[in-house]
Amino acid sequence: MPRAWRVEAARALSWALLLGGWIVLTALADRLAGPPLAAFGLIAAWLLALAGSASLLGRVALAPGWQRLLLSVVALLALRGLAGTREGAGAAALLPLLLAWGLLVALASSTVRMLRRAAPVRPGGPVGAAAAGALLAWAVLGDPTDLTALVPRAGALLLVAALGLAALLQGLRAAPPGGCRAGLFDCSLPAWPAGAWREPARWPLLLGALVMLPMMAGLPQMLALCRGDTLGPQAMLGLHLAAMFLPALLLPRLRPATAALACGALLAGGGLAAGLDAGAWWWLVLSQGAAWSLAWGAQLAEPAARAGPRSDPWRGAVAQAALLLALGLAVEWFGTGVLPAVPFGFGVAAALALACWRRAAVCRAQS
Repeated sequence: MPRAWRVEAARALSWALLLGGWIVLTALADRLAGPPLAAFGLIAAWLLALAGSASLLGRVALAPGWQRLLLSVVALLALRGLAGTREGAGAAALLPLLLAWGLLVALASSTVRMLRRAAPVRPGGPVGAAAAGALLAWAVLGDPTDLTALVPRAGALLLVAALGLAALLQGLRAAPPGGCRAGLFDCSLPAWPAGAWREPARWPLLLGALVMLPMMAGLPQMLALCRGDTLGPQAMLGLHLAAMFLPALLLPRLRPATAALACGALLAGGGLAAGLDAGAWWWLVLSQGAAWSLAWGAQLAEPAARAGPRSDPWRGAVAQAALLLALGLAVEWFGTGVLPAVPFGFGVAAALALACWRRAAVCRAQS
């Protein structure tokens, strides 16, 4: 049976692949796709490929040997896709890489599930391993704006993660059925469970769980807007990732009600900063990253706030793809100056959610 450290190592490598995909693929799409709508559309296609692969893998029972073989083959396909993304290759050259990277993340997720189900004791929460994976992706990839160095570094990350996951499966017998079969990363990612929007008290957490989607999809544009700052692109990216994981690490037992209040305040503060000063990216990155982190930690602490074990990632992926296409269309029509309006919208929505929550609490107290 695999020891707990093997589960944690698999989680870290899986998160490195997921975050590395956001960093590498958004940078390549921004450079190769041309119009913003095409760039955001490519990332939407990656999310759909990832969700489709996860949904399929959640319905088949692969032996560890086949899993190791698939990890190796798909990593080689992703490397070949990386080699085809040379300057001037066009958006179509990115499609094989998008499909392969999406399948590789889904395979990493199912590897985590296999190891967790076979472990003799239930592993702890994934926050520490996720933070380690973010650190690995950040250290290996370096400056995301330097595509000449980014492509070979991305290849190194793919190889390290795929070979590491395959090695962790060595000696593993077929895991018993169960677990979060279709949900990515064993249903540990932030999600919108059915009926959650009926409770105003949950709205800040739900908004916090969504806030990283436009931020990560618009990562190249965000870093471009920060070029005048004293921090370089890699340091700015590190600050962004730290804000995403440190609050969940430092406040692991925060109550959902307290986390919702904190998320609402952070989102409203970030939106206000974006509305008053479009150049206030430091505060925006910190506040929205921290809001996502607290929302994620609160959902991990409350199983009812997460997706169910039989949930299909397709529904969430379709909604996220539609949001990315809408964001790409807005950027194409109005330019990158529209990006600060997105966190401002989140801030207004969070402020309204807090007001509704407060009003409902007063009404309950009076009754």
